[in-house]
Formats: sequence, structure tokens, C-alpha cells
Amino acid sequence: MRRLALAVAGAAFGMLPAAIATAYAQGGPVVHTVRFYRAEHQHTRCKAFVAIPYALLEPAAGSPGMHLSYQVEVRIADSTGLTLHEETWSGRAPVAVGMTDAHALEVLEFPLAPGKYQLEVAVTDSVTGRRFATQTSLEAFSAGPVASDLLLSPEMRVATEADSVPGAGQILFGNTLVTPAVELVLTPLRTKAYYLLEAYAEEEASGTMAVAIMTETGQVVVRTPPTTVGVPSGGGVLKGQMDLAGLPEGSYQMRVSLTLGDQAVERTLPFRMQGMHAALVADSARRAAERVGDAGYFAAMGEAELDAAKEPLDYIAESKDNLKIYDDLSLQAKRRFLAEFWQRRDPTQGTDKNENREQFYAAIAYADLHFTEPGRRGREGWRTDRGRVFAKNGAPEDSLSRTRTGKAPPYSVWRYSSGKNRYYIFADRTGLGNYQLMHTNDLKEASRGGWQDIVTTEAVIDISRWLGIDFLREDRLNPEF
Repeated sequence: MRRLALAVAGAAFGMLPAAIATAYAQGGPVVHTVRFYRAEHQHTRCKAFVAIPYALLEPAAGSPGMHLSYQVEVRIADSTGLTLHEETWSGRAPVAVGMTDAHALEVLEFPLAPGKYQLEVAVTDSVTGRRFATQTSLEAFSAGPVASDLLLSPEMRVATEADSVPGAGQILFGNTLVTPAVELVLTPLRTKAYYLLEAYAEEEASGTMAVAIMTETGQVVVRTPPTTVGVPSGGGVLKGQMDLAGLPEGSYQMRVSLTLGDQAVERTLPFRMQGMHAALVADSARRAAERVGDAGYFAAMGEAELDAAKEPLDYIAESKDNLKIYDDLSLQAKRRFLAEFWQRRDPTQGTDKNENREQFYAAIAYADLHFTEPGRRGREGWRTDRGRVFAKNGAPEDSLSRTRTGKAPPYSVWRYSSGKNRYYIFADRTGLGNYQLMHTNDLKEASRGGWQDIVTTEAVIDISRWLGIDFLREDRLNPEF
């Protein structure tokens, strides 16, 4: 058996995959298998992706530098229960990773003759001795199929001369580098679904291939027209990608329909589209828990994620940061630009942890979760007035909130007492939760003219009493403001 162990975060491509979350709830690892066929040996070549949730494991008592430790046992048995193969190995992971929705991904590869089998995977926590087991049924191809099972991935690319060995979290499939996953989870920041399958033909053949995205009930929501494909003698790899930006949050299936000559086959596999809020919160929590340095924080991001990380930097950037050059940079240069931006703001130089970066992106994620405007034209939370103030200043030390009373709209007042005393007055003129900044003593923010008429005299009196400022007479009752 060939094995490759990959330590990956469950939120790396969104939230914790549903399959892993279910396995954790049921108390065990999750196994996903993909079958390929090898005509020259007349056997099925099986790749098994085994996800081990770190939340199942208990960190050893002691210093924060301790690790999670576990043992994996794999057993393959035939339909009679006879053991054909057994293997055991140990794994480790940093304790910090165990504090997030993260998992280890073990990739197994093994041959199977025609028949039915059981794949058993057990994980034992080295600290507590608890054992978690999962069993999966397998059926090898009885004869040469038209196509292999379908493989879905959040990322695939053709290997170059620089890729002498696969990078972290990748496997090499022919000339293609594939990021494996037990379940494909897309997010609004990672919208591309990559697919791959092998097609088999004794002689050179041509045909068509079409891809459809369906809901769980089978309703087709996206469909590609059939495209012409060619398969060399013996078989070949068919692969592609679909950009599913705009696909609503939920569970779906990808169906690949392949026709070669007079033979037709369909291969289907489920995947999920995760919502923006949950994806951002999970990603922020994961990165904070890993405590990676600035370069490492951005190294795993794709271009869409990098661009999303750059956008709110306008709130805190200075002219010397030269943000205007960012859009013209290459992918690697963007990663370097963002890493250097935050390195200049690291309050604890020389350590991996950058408190300012972690706090800023945690604030952005919080703003998206709590301040996003409802409605079709609503804005992301960090783009709203409250989100901007929260991102720049953090949570207020004190706040006042009122629902609609009389003619006064709902309003909220935030007060910061540390450093320069600042206050921010927001009002929801729509009644739908779209709060706008009305007035503030922050010289870097703009107050709205006629704000007192908007919030009404009754509300101004209430706010004046709470802040200790008589806005009606424009006379400070509290010299601290």
C-alpha cells in the first residue's frame, strides 16, 4: 500500500467539510474512495482519502509546544472477512491545530482484483487511548469500464519543470498536481470546481463530454454543452474546471456525462457551496490558531482570497504603503506585498504571531457576520459604516442601542474611552438594519449634515445624556470630550 500523509486545515477551502463534521459527530474518521482501472493488470487501482478530525484527539498536558499524537490502523478484507492487508503508522500534529476545525488527510493507494471488499480505518488517540473506527465497502471493477470514478478537487494544475516533487498538500496524478479532498467545499472566495476522470478504450476513440451541476433533488442548475473529447489507445485523462461563482449556499452534485463511440456513462459526486460569513469566520479562526507568520498566512491563499484580504486595507493604510500598485502585481508579488504590509505593523517583531494582523482580519470576519446589510443590494459587513469603524478600532468599550421609538429611527452609539476619547452615532433610516454613521468626533470620519433632524430631537436628548454632551446647545457638559 502506498501512503501519503497530508496535514491540512478543515477550513482551508471553506468550512469543515460536512463529511468530516458528520464523522466527528459519529466518532470516527471519514473515508472517500476513487476507483481507477489498469487494463494491463486487469485490476482496480483505488485511491482512498482518509480524513482524521483533530478534534477527536486530546493534546498532551504540558507546554504549548506539545503535539497531538495518534496511530492509524488500516485493514483490507475480502467478502468472506479474510484479511488481505494490514498496516499501522503514527501521526502527529501541533496542539494549536487541534484548537480549530482541522484534520489530517491520509492518501492511500492500493490494487484490488475483481470482487467486493471492506476497508477498515481506525484511529487511536495516543493520550487517552480512545479508538475511533470507520468501515467502507468497496467493489472493484469486474471488467474494463468506460471511465473511472469522478474525482473533484479545489485546485488542479499541470506540473512544470519546477515541480520536481509535489508541494505541501498535493498529489501528482500523471502530469497534473491535484489538491485532494474527502469532500469538495467551495466558498464565494474559492468558486472553481476542478474535476478529473480517466476514460478507457482499447483503440483510439472519440466522443463527447458534458458537465451538469444539480441540486440534491436532481434539478439541473448549471449545464455545459457537450464538447468533443479524444481518448488514445489504452485510455487517457479527461479533466476540466467550472467557475461556480454566484451559486447559492447549499449541497449539490456534479454529473459528468461521457460518450465514447456507442458507449455512454455518467459519473456523479456531491459537493457543497459554503456561505461567505461562515467561510470567513472559519478561515480567520484557523489562521489565528495556526499562528503562522505573515508570509505563511498569505502563502496558502489563491488570488481571489489575496484580493479580498487587500480590499479592507484602505481603512488603515498610509500613503507610503502605496496600495495603488497592488492590482498590477503577479500572484507571488501580491503575497509578498501583503506580507510586507503586515510585517511593518507587527508589534512583536521576531515572532510568528502578528497580533495586529490577527485582530484586524478577525474584526473583518466579525463585521461580515454581524453587520452585513440585508436585501439584494446589501453590502458586506466590513464595507458598512459600522464594519469600517469596528475594523479600525475594534469592539467599542461601551455602547447604547435603541429600537424605533416614535419618529426616531433605530440608533446605536459606540464609545471608546482608551487613547483619544471617541464616539460614533449610527442610525438605521431604512428600518432594515442598514445603519449609517450620523455623527462622530473622529476627525478621520465624516459626520452627516442635519443628523439631528434625521435621528429626531428625542433621540438627540437621549444620546446627549448618555455621552454627557449637549448636542442641542453644542455645549460640552463633560470636559473629557
